[in-house]
Amino acid sequence: MTFLLIHVILSEVGIIGVKELKKLSKKQLAANRIDEHIQIFKCPICHKSMSLKDETQLTCSNNHMYDLAKQGYLNMVQQGKKSQYDQSLFQARQRLIKSGFYHKLLNQLEMILKNQSTHYILDAGCGEGSHLSSLLERVNYSMGIGIDLAKEGIQTAAKGDEQGQWIVADIANTPFKDQAFNFILNILSPSNYDEFKRLIKDDGIIIKVVPGANYLKEIREQIFEGTEQIDYSNEQTIKRFEEAFQLKQRENITDYVSLSEEQFHDLIHMTPLTQDAELEAIHFVDQVTIDLEVLVGQKINQTY
Repeated sequence: MTFLLIHVILSEVGIIGVKELKKLSKKQLAANRIDEHIQIFKCPICHKSMSLKDETQLTCSNNHMYDLAKQGYLNMVQQGKKSQYDQSLFQARQRLIKSGFYHKLLNQLEMILKNQSTHYILDAGCGEGSHLSSLLERVNYSMGIGIDLAKEGIQTAAKGDEQGQWIVADIANTPFKDQAFNFILNILSPSNYDEFKRLIKDDGIIIKVVPGANYLKEIREQIFEGTEQIDYSNEQTIKRFEEAFQLKQRENITDYVSLSEEQFHDLIHMTPLTQDAELEAIHFVDQVTIDLEVLVGQKINQTY
């Protein structure tokens, strides 16, 4: 029986109408999702609770308002800061991640999340959202939120995904109430541990992913040959994490990823390693090393 015939029959008997069959827009989906979980939001200016107005705005009792964009994302920073990254960088990153570049990392994160309560997940510094988007397809959750200060990254995330809620926000002043999240992800991105401590539930889990010494060494060696930067250590980063949280688990992920020329160009366009480099001077390599450390932590004196 065709969809059209089913539609005619159900419409005739009054079970459904044409409007009910119409797919909700991204803005409507986001409004429904935010309204269902409005209790976790707070105004980043005055810290008051928020409500959804006319399915188009988040507003607080002091009339601070944040509009839902037609793509379904929110901009909750007071003054937009010009990003050093353009949309083409985020698009390159999205293509590369979706090609499976970080598949071992995502498999490891999935294993950790599946063994815990994942009702509310925050990806702090989500970029264009590919990591969170992939994980939301694999685990059970009530709400997954990705935040980043780069509007271009959030726009790219919202364009490609309808599962997560994407928000332009400052990780030092997030628009969420205390202890809102069961999980905070911080993947190859800057951190704000004071804010993370405020946001995470007492029994929640913080996962930080940092580069290892051999991460993208084939690119690093070309850019930093003959300088001190050719050698990299993450020990200070790990030490700061251990000072802020109780380190419960530390996993190394090593992989060797083959690249096409198109993927190579996406990689050198999106990695911060090449930020000050002449891209034309970086020679093509058909394989790169993935070397990552996954740090799993909790508030100090909590049970994992």
